[in-house]
Amino acid sequence: MRNPDETTKQSLTLAFIALSFIIYLSIDLFKDFTLKIMENGIEKNSLIFRTKQFIAFDSISSVDRQKTRLRSTRGINISDGYHYSILQLKNGKTLIISPDNFENYTEIIDAIKSRIELMHVA
Repeated sequence: MRNPDETTKQSLTLAFIALSFIIYLSIDLFKDFTLKIMENGIEKNSLIFRTKQFIAFDSISSVDRQKTRLRSTRGINISDGYHYSILQLKNGKTLIISPDNFENYTEIIDAIKSRIELMHVA
């Protein structure tokens, strides 16, 4: 027969490991957001916290495009990778927009770039 203190200790250890694993898997959920392209800017809505942030088009200094490659542990390319965009804001912050998160990634980036160009022309 087991010692009750030992059983409690094992149960708490198992619960801690399970909880840590669940938190590790759900961290990306805190980063999930939606984007709504509006006339004068972008509305960013956090899915978990329900917070809204408005980013005016005139506060975007540039839209940079970068590429990531998927590699194995030996450094061998698994795939050709994919492109993602980084909005550089004038206040020094950045917003990463990735095709992993948005099915309409190309349309979003095209809309943002065209609105920024219209702001610079006006």
